Amino acid sequence: MPTWRRILQRVLGARRPEVNTGLESEHPVDKSLDANLDHIKQLFADSADLVCRRLQVGHRAAALVYLKGITNSQLIQQGIAQPLLNCQRSSSLEDILACLGVSDYANMEDLHQALQQMMDGRVLLICQGIPFAVAIDVVDFPKRNIDEAESDAVVSGPLDSFIESIEDNLALIRRRLRTPHFKSKIMRLGILSRTPVAICYLVDRVDRQLLEEVEQRLQRMQAREDLPKVLDSYYVMESISDHPLSPFPQVLQTERPDVIVAHLVEGRVSILVDGSPVALVVPAAFFDLLQTADDYYIHPLFASAARWLRLSALFITTSVSALYVAVTTFHYEVIPSKLVNTVAQTRGEVPLSSFSEAIILEITVDLLREATIRLPTKVGQVIGVVGALVVGQAAVQAGLVGPLLVIVVAIATIAGFAIPNNEQATALRMLRFPMILAANYLSGFGMIIVMVAVLTHLASMDSLGEPYMRPVAPLKLRQLKDVIIRPFRKV
Repeated sequence: MPTWRRILQRVLGARRPEVNTGLESEHPVDKSLDANLDHIKQLFADSADLVCRRLQVGHRAAALVYLKGITNSQLIQQGIAQPLLNCQRSSSLEDILACLGVSDYANMEDLHQALQQMMDGRVLLICQGIPFAVAIDVVDFPKRNIDEAESDAVVSGPLDSFIESIEDNLALIRRRLRTPHFKSKIMRLGILSRTPVAICYLVDRVDRQLLEEVEQRLQRMQAREDLPKVLDSYYVMESISDHPLSPFPQVLQTERPDVIVAHLVEGRVSILVDGSPVALVVPAAFFDLLQTADDYYIHPLFASAARWLRLSALFITTSVSALYVAVTTFHYEVIPSKLVNTVAQTRGEVPLSSFSEAIILEITVDLLREATIRLPTKVGQVIGVVGALVVGQAAVQAGLVGPLLVIVVAIATIAGFAIPNNEQATALRMLRFPMILAANYLSGFGMIIVMVAVLTHLASMDSLGEPYMRPVAPLKLRQLKDVIIRPFRKV
């Protein structure tokens, strides 16, 4: 634990509650079946999904212990229970295992380790007089079907996406990488959740130093005693980022297996988290987040044009509202002469300053966006469109804001939607407020100061040892081509 945290705990007297799974200590399997079942029932008291089914295997009493809902009940009945009931020889564990209709099982001497396996979806076979528990694989967790990605939708290209099952997600990657060089290591994070996390890479392409760094960071998460759960890949993303306080994402997130495969071929490392449909890729650069899978499934000229539009959207979404405030407050001379009278007339009818107008409209747009996300899909779409039209029209007619600013904010909002990565789009959207504030008090020079500060921050960041602004800072001309245009594939 860091020294500052210990000092803070002593001063405030606040400590996080200790996390205890109840299965840390060793507990050998007893030869008495009743003793084992009593211990299990004591640990899982008031657990409605626990099943302890007693049965007779030959001349030996036995029991099947499992959790309903995460196991295949049909396989338990036909492949395990029925063969055991028909078993005639039970003098040894080998005789009993020979009667089973399944082959994927493990003998365990420690009861607590066997119970951990049970919570992963396995059924335990415990027999009278045998100091072993047999964990049999009958995993059948509830899961949804593989469907089209919602956050990484494409016009052309594969339509399958990751789901919440880590086994199915690995299968989607293996389907595209039919090579023994594709490797995956499983770790478990979270003391209570024990969430399986897979580190995926191509052994002949990955940088060994990068792979070791990823493993070390995940091992530090694994060793944390104050981390009870890992429920989504964002837990991992936040913990392994070099600059967790920065609003800019340093880890690439995607729901598409083809995107993961493309990055693995480039020598990067992917992280899959059980229970999350979003996979992570490290290291990630700022310009990686501006690329989409569509770029590689359409003509290079169209893909290059789309990239230029996204690069333009970076400036538009962060600066156009602030530019309006700076121009209408300090720099009237840059307005074309034919528009000066129109701008002056609309500004004269509004009682608020340009700064107040811009802040009110930006906050209103963010409120509408948040409301659209939280409401059901069909209702949210109606609220988003109708709300924007009604609020914008009413605000102009009431004289609270000018029509020109409504157009400016609408353009900035649309440009924000052109940013493919949601985390990056949110960070850029939040930059509007300091930009507007600087434009109101320091004119255009304030905007330049904020831009330089943001670019300095981005240039100083790393993503697992790799510069965040590569290939621009440091400048690498060969790699820069793939940022500006989508190169033609050479045959």
